[in-house]
Amino acid sequence: MTNTIIIIICSLILIAYLFDISAKKSRIPGVVLLLTVGIIARLITTYTGFHVPNLEPYLPVIGTIGLILIVLEGSLELEIELQKRNLFVSTVKSAFFGLFLFSAVLAVGLYYLTDKPFLSCLVNAIPLGIISSAIAIPSVKNLTPHNREFVVYESSISDILGIIFFNFLVLHDYFGLITFSSFLFDIVIIIALSIVASIGLGSMISKLNHHIKYIPIVTILILLYVITKIYHLPSLMLVLIFGLFLNNVHLIKFDFVKKWINPETIKAEVNSFEHLIAEVTFVIRSFFFIMFGYYTDLKALLSLSDFVNALLILVFIFAGRYLIFLLLKIKTEPLLYIAPRGLITILLFLAIPESHQILEVNKGLLTQVIFLTAFVMMFGMIRHKKPA
Repeated sequence: MTNTIIIIICSLILIAYLFDISAKKSRIPGVVLLLTVGIIARLITTYTGFHVPNLEPYLPVIGTIGLILIVLEGSLELEIELQKRNLFVSTVKSAFFGLFLFSAVLAVGLYYLTDKPFLSCLVNAIPLGIISSAIAIPSVKNLTPHNREFVVYESSISDILGIIFFNFLVLHDYFGLITFSSFLFDIVIIIALSIVASIGLGSMISKLNHHIKYIPIVTILILLYVITKIYHLPSLMLVLIFGLFLNNVHLIKFDFVKKWINPETIKAEVNSFEHLIAEVTFVIRSFFFIMFGYYTDLKALLSLSDFVNALLILVFIFAGRYLIFLLLKIKTEPLLYIAPRGLITILLFLAIPESHQILEVNKGLLTQVIFLTAFVMMFGMIRHKKPA
């Protein structure tokens, strides 16, 4: 049994690696192939009677770690420059309006179709309104630097806004001045904690001489994420700010900060750190999507009624996206098509409290939306004639 499990794990990693290599040429999103592998693996194990331990309860754990690493990997590629201010503003506007417009429209639709409370409808709509950085970021490596940065910023900000908005609605039954004041205070607190944590972890990178130092730093970052999440703070901001801090440490001019960190040393270490994060992220992300595909109910996935609903959701996503791009004067090609749903959609869906759950929003529908948005992204990438 031990040898069999090792062979299976190694085979899955190698298959995922082949998918990652082929995706650059075929433009087929790796998530589609990984989910398919999971579904096929379920059919094979069911047919052969091979016993697989139930790992479904661990999906949120793997997904959360994957989300942290993906956002960290993306932020480590971003450089803060004055001339990129317009790009950043555009991505913030696109992520903000895209999330809230879609969530509002879908929530209204669910409200009239299901007769559920509007708050429950909105809670179920938000996960489907978030652009998945887990799928978008790895899929745009062939695009121009400008388009690639747009996708990294937009998807990461969409993740953060979506989580903040979702938690805000789930954790409160009453929405008044005190509630919103507390929410703004949480934002200020997480920004302050992120700055302190970035300086502290940056100091570890620049001063530690031990041959093992990256893994403890990532472990501390994950620990800080979980602790701040327990206190209902927008913890993903901590990860994004830390990655931006490391890749832009040369911009720091404050002497009291330089007492704790050495910008030159950090700059030399960032490249190695980024490579480690990329490789670990690849493994975690691959296993998450394979496992999600494995535990997807095939009957629900093939449900015709869910498929019709998934198509309607697809229309809402890209019609709204086109409208926003038009109003914000953002070039549509190929960015219009890059709005996949994925890891964060699944994580928030699994986190919906029982009191807010809606039967019509189920795992089969989510999987269909993930596949459909990935196929639209694939179409856009194939249509785009000018890879970088």
